[in-house]
Amino acid sequence: MIWTKRRSSLMGFIVLATGLVLFSAFLLLKSETQRRERYFSEYVQNISGIVRNQLDTNEAVLSGFSAFLQAVDQSDTEATARYAAAVLSAYPHIYMLEAARAVPIAQENEFEQLLRRTWRPDFKLKDFPSLTQQPVQPQAYLGETWPVLFMYPSLPGSSSIYGVRLETVGHLSYALARTRNSQKPIASPVFSMYEGDSAYILMQSVTRPAGTRENASPNFFGSTMVSLLLIRTGSLLDAVNDANVDPLVHIAAVLKTAAGIESDVFSTQVQHAGFLDRLFLPQLTDRVDVRSASQPMTLIFERQLRMGDVLTEEILMIFLVLAAALVLMPIVLIRHFKAIERAEVEHERSTYLATHDVLTQLPNRYLFAERFAQAFSDWEEKGIAFAVLLIDLDQFKEINDKHGHEVGDQVLRAVAHRMLHTSRACDTAARYGGDEFVMLISGLTDPQSAELKAARVFDSISQSVMTSAGELSVSCSIGISLCPFHGQSLDTLLKAADQAMYGVKQLGRKGVAMTESPDA
Repeated sequence: MIWTKRRSSLMGFIVLATGLVLFSAFLLLKSETQRRERYFSEYVQNISGIVRNQLDTNEAVLSGFSAFLQAVDQSDTEATARYAAAVLSAYPHIYMLEAARAVPIAQENEFEQLLRRTWRPDFKLKDFPSLTQQPVQPQAYLGETWPVLFMYPSLPGSSSIYGVRLETVGHLSYALARTRNSQKPIASPVFSMYEGDSAYILMQSVTRPAGTRENASPNFFGSTMVSLLLIRTGSLLDAVNDANVDPLVHIAAVLKTAAGIESDVFSTQVQHAGFLDRLFLPQLTDRVDVRSASQPMTLIFERQLRMGDVLTEEILMIFLVLAAALVLMPIVLIRHFKAIERAEVEHERSTYLATHDVLTQLPNRYLFAERFAQAFSDWEEKGIAFAVLLIDLDQFKEINDKHGHEVGDQVLRAVAHRMLHTSRACDTAARYGGDEFVMLISGLTDPQSAELKAARVFDSISQSVMTSAGELSVSCSIGISLCPFHGQSLDTLLKAADQAMYGVKQLGRKGVAMTESPDA
């Protein structure tokens, strides 16, 4: 009968599978396209998060550097260099930390002479176009000059930047003017660095309280400064490439400065898709505006799906499996039914092992707790009282110590067998741990019947046991507690029975005792 049902199920499944092969192929292709779309969306969020985190880090580092410049001594470049070294060690994507200070136009010569005497004999205020041999670009008039006095690290190719007036750098002049009127960080447009590569600068105005200056010390950090973070665009591209697990996604980043100027930060290169890819498959696009307070950036993502994306090896393998299933289905189904039968047997075995003691085959404490819950429910519904017996073997440790654990195990198995022999079907005998056993006596008519039952258990256990070490004497101490007289929970009744058993131990062991009534 069972095999007839299985044959019917098998034939029906084969017919159904045959009809679903083509429909499954269509659904597979559609689901793969949708999966690619979801993956693209998650990918965009991941890359956007990386960019957002790096931009937030730039703001935090600049804020910390500005706070340091407010507190550092006016000439303590060594402490400033140590601080900058620690920052760049923690954030290697930042290329350089710089600081410039405001010098009134009328004090330029005096300031220049002071730094020649106290710092660098060759110090000179420089215009950026003259230094780089570039045309002069329009610049904002600020009423003071802003020479660069601190850079870290001091690279060989950038040492000539010391003394350069920031206001003469075309891409910084207007950003510097906006920085003076705002406490918030300002980003410059992207530019080509003097050392090569492209970068942008994040700058922030720093105001220090005016203090007394010693003429012998170089006044690097005056009362009005600007802190600068030089950030290579390549570092942002490196961070994106490190997380760019899909090289076929084209990513472009555009920085929007406070003046409304848009600068291209980076653009990844991808291989062009084929004609059939563009004809039959969609192009996935997304645009994310990273709303940074100082470095608002737009990320543009493009991904042309390709035949290889949807016709993957996995999909082709699934098609092959579907076809092979028509031939292999009977064998697979029979093996499946046999596996179910084996699983059922194994499940029964696992259930038994989870609820029984391996050595004695008695129920363990978990199954005993379930039986207690059932007995307690019967007492609540029908008023049927029950008793809990706690049984501890006397001087069992001496048996283990003298004859070994193998002999001790033989004694435990014999005791378990005797407990089962003296218990009814409605009672539960369990091993609670070590040489401790418990017994649940159900359906009590009066307390005396519990004591009589315990006495029979005591007599059964307290007989010699034949072991591989010879005949050994065994005795036990039994404590009895009654529900509901001595408690209404398993822990309470076990504690009450344990107290009664402890009383037996104190009187010399080998006995049975009932827990004293709370009214006694």
